[in-house]
Amino acid sequence: MKSIVAFFSICLASTGLSSRAQKQAPHNVAISESRAWIKHAPGGDTFVTENAAFDFIRLQSDDGRSYSQLLVRQIDHNEWSEGREGINGTVTVTATHKPGDQKTLWTFNAPGNSGRSLPGLDLFQVSRVPCCSAPFQSIYYSLLNGKRLYVSNGQPDERSITEDSGLIRIDGGYNGKGYTQTRYISFGAIDGEEIPSLQYGTEKLIKQRLFLRGHEYGDNFDVPNLSITQDGTKLENSMSLEGPFSFIIIIRFNEVPEIRIPVENDVVLADRAILPSGYTLSLK
Repeated sequence: MKSIVAFFSICLASTGLSSRAQKQAPHNVAISESRAWIKHAPGGDTFVTENAAFDFIRLQSDDGRSYSQLLVRQIDHNEWSEGREGINGTVTVTATHKPGDQKTLWTFNAPGNSGRSLPGLDLFQVSRVPCCSAPFQSIYYSLLNGKRLYVSNGQPDERSITEDSGLIRIDGGYNGKGYTQTRYISFGAIDGEEIPSLQYGTEKLIKQRLFLRGHEYGDNFDVPNLSITQDGTKLENSMSLEGPFSFIIIIRFNEVPEIRIPVENDVVLADRAILPSGYTLSLK
């Protein structure tokens, strides 16, 4: 099997920056390498791309006064074959404290085609390119511990690079140093692998995961709109609320009465959800 290989690399050391200049560089600095090749086989060629990148990321500590710095390396590996639909891919992400550090803080390997760090959210987003009528798929991992957290099928929001229409962020009250607590709400599933679920939690863990049954879920037209209301007022995708959090989560499919799920004192109350006939919401 012959391979045609194209290799490109950009290294921080090759920039010619002095040590002083490097210290004054922006906090999010990236170095990357890319390569592409073709795998020849009797059944047809497979076109492979592999893109690697490093990001220095500053994460604010819980006390709001100090920062920790991570070096995050990601590798996006994608393969497309002649005569086949879709692009198979994996995203591998590893975090250390500095270049050459032998201690890995966390690592994960996820199905997907591309990834990006979202330090403002303390999350890393892995995206899967939809094929045919399949929905978008975004998987969010914690930048703090590398754990898989949220899954969304909402179409990416063009108005903000840090949100999609299936992920909602809520910040608690500001205490002069930072927001006292953060909550995320998401709804979705990995195509063909999971039952659609509502996920509620923080930037470190899922507090509650509730599975919704009763709806045939799978193509773009079935992906619902996700929103929240408080005292009858619809809130935006990213907002600040005073805790303990109390509001209503609304899931709205096409041609289906909306699903209303109350949250009281930071707890999702599945037993008090208003569901259309034939729908259930449960922990398993």
